[in-house]
Amino acid sequence: MLGAAIGPWFLDRLRVTDPVASGVAFGTISHGIGTAQAATESELSGAIAGTAIGVGGVITALVAPQILPLLIR
Repeated sequence: MLGAAIGPWFLDRLRVTDPVASGVAFGTISHGIGTAQAATESELSGAIAGTAIGVGGVITALVAPQILPLLIR
């Protein structure tokens, strides 16, 4: 919720204007609500945000089993 609420303001302050960059930021940080926010900004930004959620999920599913034994020790 926080990423979708202050994300546009924060990206404006950082002068991020590329829809791909903002889509990746919203998709990876704010997940579903961030993707909805990105989709309101532009279709490309929303599509990239949806892709970022999927890629982040796959990477997490592949990396988490490798890291978990290190955390349990």
